[in-house]
Amino acid sequence: MRKSTDITTGPSESLPDTVRRPQLDAERVEKVLNRVPGSLTIVIPVFNEAEALPDFDRSLRSALNEAGFDCRVLYVDDGSTDASSRILAGLGAESLRLERNRGYGAAIKIGIRKSESDYVAIIDADSTYNPRDLTRLFLQMDGCDMIIGLRPPEKGLRRLAKGFLQSIASYAVEYPIPDINSGLRIFRRSLALDLYRLLPNGFSLTSTITLGALYVPYIVRYVPIEYLPRVGNSKIRKVKALMNFTMLILRTMVLFNPLKFFLPTSAGFFMVGTVFLVRDILAYNIAQTSILLITNSFILFAIGLLAEAIRCRE
Repeated sequence: MRKSTDITTGPSESLPDTVRRPQLDAERVEKVLNRVPGSLTIVIPVFNEAEALPDFDRSLRSALNEAGFDCRVLYVDDGSTDASSRILAGLGAESLRLERNRGYGAAIKIGIRKSESDYVAIIDADSTYNPRDLTRLFLQMDGCDMIIGLRPPEKGLRRLAKGFLQSIASYAVEYPIPDINSGLRIFRRSLALDLYRLLPNGFSLTSTITLGALYVPYIVRYVPIEYLPRVGNSKIRKVKALMNFTMLILRTMVLFNPLKFFLPTSAGFFMVGTVFLVRDILAYNIAQTSILLITNSFILFAIGLLAEAIRCRE
């Protein structure tokens, strides 16, 4: 399967310049749905979102009715300690309740397992994403395996940090990634099951499925969307999330393309060791540091070759 990342837009009057939403009409919806055969399940992870749930569910149902979508909506209550479960029951929504908090990724994975549809959509319940964008994404699903909502760029230091990490991720999969961890996306259920054993239980699930899909490669498309202020408090610990994200990228490189990690690392050790060795030779005093650096460079290179051989066999 050919690797592809596409960024598409369409006309709109009510959105800012960064987002373009095509008008929905019954004839167009029917034509598109005929080109995208299969059912859709919307999986919504919930953890202490009592404040946002009523308005979010109302807007989601309104968007689905407006687009004429007949799909399953499944909330996964990830051990909420507030009134989320009671609100979901009052809304009459289909939901699964976990006895304890397992994590954002775990809730989505359980939803994927419980779904029986051809396609799975995920969206956060904190109202940061417009449900109308979800229906718009599905109408552009034709010809791709995963479609991801492309959020507007970050500002300030967050933009620099995120851009740096995404550039490393792009290097890992050899393809530019404009948004690695958007929480609004639709994908084939078979894609998620193919990558299931790699998906973590935490917030890095979205990053992992993006990297895995691009590397395999599946056909991935990006479509600009709105990104709104969240309702309630964020559950993400920024320092921990940054560390986890960095480890995720390194782990992905070692898993999917080990030479991408070991070859430049080995070359770095070798060059530094060579500089130290030349200095020691000129000083007529060869120290252990230069020998250790050069030796480690060969060891890392050998480990990289071994990891690459294992990857090719699997």
